[in-house]
Amino acid sequence: MFRDIVLQDTTAAEWPQIRARIDRRVMSSMGTFPEARVEPGVEVLDAYEKYGLRHVKVRYPVMPGEQGLAVIVLPDGADEKRPAPAVLTIHGTNPEKGKWGMLDPEGPKYRAYAIDLARRGFVTVSADQFCFGELLTRGETLDPDALRERYQNAMAQFAERFPDWSLDGKRLWDHQRLLDALETLPYIAKRGFGAIGNSLGGRTVMYLAALETRITVAVPSCGISPNLTNVWRSVPSKREWKLSPNWEAYFLRNGGQMLFDYQDMIALTAPRALLVLEPYTDGLNTYMDANFNCYVRGQKAYSLIGKPECFATITHGDGHGIPPDVREFAYRWFERFLGK
Repeated sequence: MFRDIVLQDTTAAEWPQIRARIDRRVMSSMGTFPEARVEPGVEVLDAYEKYGLRHVKVRYPVMPGEQGLAVIVLPDGADEKRPAPAVLTIHGTNPEKGKWGMLDPEGPKYRAYAIDLARRGFVTVSADQFCFGELLTRGETLDPDALRERYQNAMAQFAERFPDWSLDGKRLWDHQRLLDALETLPYIAKRGFGAIGNSLGGRTVMYLAALETRITVAVPSCGISPNLTNVWRSVPSKREWKLSPNWEAYFLRNGGQMLFDYQDMIALTAPRALLVLEPYTDGLNTYMDANFNCYVRGQKAYSLIGKPECFATITHGDGHGIPPDVREFAYRWFERFLGK
């Protein structure tokens, strides 16, 4: 069912070629990326103090004529003389709140990673994902029906403009442009970035970890739903095919085989530090034995190249989120592998 990546006689010398083949398969799932270029930079829109921390709201280019929005939170003492490591705190599926859910300790429980990590010495960056938060509402207060209609219209416009691209590809692209912009800031340490997120945020983190080497420490939560056991969520009549437009053709042409699965994504992340958080009690992913199949197969890549300590998993029973004790382990994972 789940393909092995590392066989009994696979050697470390063979790994670069194996990895390159996996990367091509995963990238092919996301369709055709646009030929677009933007000059990286950051425009400060607002600066203020909240929860005892400096907040900077910024705008940055993602495509010609298209801007991203983010809030940077700086830890005490971080400046151009004492740059601090940065962590992307990526929101989940909340069209209206978007990035603000990462910044509100009084909001939905277990979500204010940006504030928690800034208090521990990290620069944190919370950006609106494509068609979420202010990128969708444009600062207006919308009732649920209007919000839904605007989201659906935005998705339709994206599909019309980029018929051969995908939402996974767009999210990857936008976060790469965010990293480009952040690299221009003197108060961010130039030693790689961290990333943490739950649900849609977890999925986004996993794709970034696998496909963007500037992410050196990643913590996806509730973001791994193996394709093999969750393909029912992506039948041809469903919108999910737009996530990865080549899935349907491959799935049907190869008798139900997967173009790739999450053991491939884990292996692509090696040797960079990856902590996977998943609940037994998640109604969106009820086949945890499939997750463990992916973990075991992906971990072999870490062992093959001599970095077994850089991969870990925590499986808990607290549902679709990151409970406090698990969150504490995740924060220490950043301190261990990204520094302070």
